[in-house]
Amino acid sequence: MNPSALLADDQTLLRIGASILLTILVLAARHATSRAIRRRADILDGQQRRQLFYARSGFNLLLFFSLLMLWFGQVQDLLLSLTAVIVAVVLATKELIMCVSGFALRTGASSFSVGDWIEVNGMRGEVVEYDLLSTTVLELNPPRLGHSYTGNKLVLPNSLFLTHPVRNEKLPGGYVFHPFEIVVEGQIDARRAWRWLKDECERLGADFAAEAQRYGRLIDKKLGVDVPGPEASVRIRTTDQGKLAFDLTLFCPARRADELETALTAGLLAEIGAGRFDRAA
Repeated sequence: MNPSALLADDQTLLRIGASILLTILVLAARHATSRAIRRRADILDGQQRRQLFYARSGFNLLLFFSLLMLWFGQVQDLLLSLTAVIVAVVLATKELIMCVSGFALRTGASSFSVGDWIEVNGMRGEVVEYDLLSTTVLELNPPRLGHSYTGNKLVLPNSLFLTHPVRNEKLPGGYVFHPFEIVVEGQIDARRAWRWLKDECERLGADFAAEAQRYGRLIDKKLGVDVPGPEASVRIRTTDQGKLAFDLTLFCPARRADELETALTAGLLAEIGAGRFDRAA
């Protein structure tokens, strides 16, 4: 047998063995690091999720580039031999290319990061991980249901970011703009009910008013525009059925949104039921 062929076979076997050993070592280190970050916690906080994501990404990149350097010569020869079929490969991997392009767009525009709340193509959630091909989010309920987690995990292909706008709604300090409406019969004094809602919003938000003011200034400075709030917005309109609708937007901690909406709705209905907004009163 040709000695050069035997030498090539030996080098290939060495590379295969080195690749297997390298993969085992990197995966073991990644597993040990993940266990150290979790600290046996069943529920991870935002900082731990970010640390876990960055640790996994770092070990994945280390493994990828290590294997690439190990097999670089063979990969280069293979690419040269496949020149004639490059066009066919591109057509066959169109979706993958779009995913990588979507990742590049996200990176270049800094549209979101781990921990942000995003909405794209009707899907809404907190970003927990992203890579070249996909972005993983923990699904969130819509604002009208209180911004809570649904318990579902969504894996979004990065190609979505090329065809749909991304809305990043995570604000400093865990604050959100929480819109909702209260619809009532029209036989009441709308102005008095509006004033009651304004006063009640101020009363219920008194305990976090200073903090909301501070975060409101941070948002204005970051965006360079005067964003509404932190005072609650209360508008009056009528529905197609001739009823009164009060549209409210609260700037509040996400964890308090559902509680505040319930308190305002129940309070207004109680006041109406007690006849305090009757026109004759």
